[in-house]
Amino acid sequence: MKILSLLACMLFASSMFAQEDCVKNLHGETDCKNGQTAAAVNPNTGNAAVAHKNANGVTTTQTSNGFTAKTRNGSGVAQGPNGTTAAVNGKTGNAALAQKNQNGVTTTQTTNGGKAKTKNGMGVSQGPGGTDCAKGKNHEGCTKK
Repeated sequence: MKILSLLACMLFASSMFAQEDCVKNLHGETDCKNGQTAAAVNPNTGNAAVAHKNANGVTTTQTSNGFTAKTRNGSGVAQGPNGTTAAVNGKTGNAALAQKNQNGVTTTQTTNGGKAKTKNGMGVSQGPGGTDCAKGKNHEGCTKK
């Protein structure tokens, strides 16, 4: 459910500028901005979002319920208020979700089957093809099953 919320936030962020920089306001009126900043409110939920496109074409969107997304050319990263992070590569369609637990261990899972657990720059990962990799303080390497 968290990944769906984060991906929805990213899709919303990238689509805010897709329709000639126009959004509908609470009264159903279309409100167009200058191509750099836009705002929208969902009248059903009361959630609001503000998006700003910088000179490099990166759109940063912040929502009233704590989500932040950065998107460009169909790819992006979104972060929820609880620290959960999701990323989508618009060219490959691959996505990843990362969650940090109370012990500081980040668990990442990708749509193509990769999994990783990391903390303080060290960790273990398993690729979809059965390759296991580990990185410790004094060693790193991979083995294929």
